[in-house]
Amino acid sequence: MKRYYIQLKKGGKNSLLYIIKDHVKVNNELAKKLIEQGSVWVNKVRTKDINFVVTDQLITVYYPEKPVNEYTLDEKNIIYEDDYFIIAYKEPGLNTCQTPMSDLDCMTHGILKYYMSKKIKYEPSAINRLDMPAQGLLFFAKSKSMETALHNLFKQRNVRKLYTAVTPKFELEKNEFLIKDTLEWKGKYQEAASYIKFIKEENNYFYFTVYPLTGRTHQIRKHFANYLKPIWGDCLYGKYKTSDEMKLFCWYYKFRHPVTGEIKEVMHLDKNRICMKD
Repeated sequence: MKRYYIQLKKGGKNSLLYIIKDHVKVNNELAKKLIEQGSVWVNKVRTKDINFVVTDQLITVYYPEKPVNEYTLDEKNIIYEDDYFIIAYKEPGLNTCQTPMSDLDCMTHGILKYYMSKKIKYEPSAINRLDMPAQGLLFFAKSKSMETALHNLFKQRNVRKLYTAVTPKFELEKNEFLIKDTLEWKGKYQEAASYIKFIKEENNYFYFTVYPLTGRTHQIRKHFANYLKPIWGDCLYGKYKTSDEMKLFCWYYKFRHPVTGEIKEVMHLDKNRICMKD
């Protein structure tokens, strides 16, 4: 990603579209697309107003390395839905939430479009998140009160989550691991715990079920890299290419429904989502 900072000289005035063309050195069509896809910010606020007139504001352009494609949710990827929330499958390589580069190529935008098609008048925000290279199930509320209730479920650790992770075959000393340590993210240190169980060996790959007891950023990926073996395809913590698909899949949730009080088990059982091919 390239980042451009633009500020006119005192007394200057021009259209946002022209400024993007002139300073980023792109044609009219691409300048317009950068604005429409959410790559342009005015005084740290995203703007999509092509006709905006710039004077003394700071313009920031986040220029993506790859073309941005608007994400549309395939309804078959909705694994659970009721009047209060949905749980949907996020594909590997898809952002959970918007990024500075765009607010169109993410799971949240796909859910918003789905809500609009069903006349659900609420702007969704992901309750839980998955790393972009990971795949799995995400919660989205249909109201602010339900969003708060679901956030509390996760905050109080009342949601049981299960993942499948795949690594290349390596020397395995035992079949079960309870990993506890302290992980750092952006200068913040937090205790982290993961229960990991070996499931099977297939085609020279090991399959594990992972139950994260805490939910720290990159927790599972770091625990595998630090104590076992980097997850297959994890280019951040292992020696893989960015084009490799990381084999980490969040497929199961168990929780008490915030409204009905029922115990819910929601799972995605498509084994082809995580299998390794010869």
